[in-house]
Amino acid sequence: MQSSNITNGACSPSSSQKQGYQPPSPPNPSADQGVIPPISSPDRFAPSPPADGEWDVASISPETAMKMLCRSVQALANATGDIPPTPPISRPGTPGGLPGGKENLRHHHRRTSSRPATPVPSDDIKAPTFKNVELGSPEASMSEPSAADVGANAEPVHIQQEAIARKFFSKKVPLVTLEDYLLRLQRYCPMSTAVYLAAGLYIHKLAVEEGLVPVTSRTVHRLVLASLRVAMKALEDLRYPQARFAGVGGVGENELKMLEISLCYLTNFDLQVNPETLYEKTLCLQKAAQSATMCSKLPPSFQSRLPTRTRTTA
Repeated sequence: MQSSNITNGACSPSSSQKQGYQPPSPPNPSADQGVIPPISSPDRFAPSPPADGEWDVASISPETAMKMLCRSVQALANATGDIPPTPPISRPGTPGGLPGGKENLRHHHRRTSSRPATPVPSDDIKAPTFKNVELGSPEASMSEPSAADVGANAEPVHIQQEAIARKFFSKKVPLVTLEDYLLRLQRYCPMSTAVYLAAGLYIHKLAVEEGLVPVTSRTVHRLVLASLRVAMKALEDLRYPQARFAGVGGVGENELKMLEISLCYLTNFDLQVNPETLYEKTLCLQKAAQSATMCSKLPPSFQSRLPTRTRTTA
């Protein structure tokens, strides 16, 4: 009897403990600030490892990876110059089965996200210090295809790839420089080192290996924006809302979606990477940028003239 009383007394709380007991509050994931990275101004003077040096992906800060991406892609753009996009492809319109055509069908069957977006505070992008950035109008219209067509009547693959590549061309060169553009993205939508290096891998595959989208002053901003967005979704659990990332990037939500789809199709959905691949392809991107810079043509204003010597008579 005594042992049972001791056991019962140890298991059952006293009346005083019952009165002072407060159950924990229910979980609220949207208020968890631990999953949100600190938003601060990135360092412009972050060190960048040499192109042919030995470095580890895990030891590079995000700001350093951002600078590596910026220098390599900007060098390719400077060496490539301006390349006009291919003309649009005229296609017969597909009639819609509902009144209003395809737009009405898309409105009634709107796709939703498969998982909730990570909560990110938006007070900083509503502050007076936040300035809008516009990339300008895209060369391709919204009606042009952004995904490959499959079927008996489908056009050749290279023609479809040219049509999809038009999504990355701007009608005019954006006024913001690539460095300021990346600094803006890192400030309001901080990303990891792997995301920046994977974005460079995607650009290297499209521009250097496959030659599908040239890196020029009119494509570099949209290429970087789409590559970062796709790399973030492919590699990270953190995902910023579509409206926030599009607003910081200076494009509309639908346009950002079209850029993502276009990049996925042009890369054949080969998006997963590992540290060894990131290291190898980052070096390839840097070396490709160095080679393009060294082999680029001199401007027409440059004239090579040998100095003339005046003969002196004895």
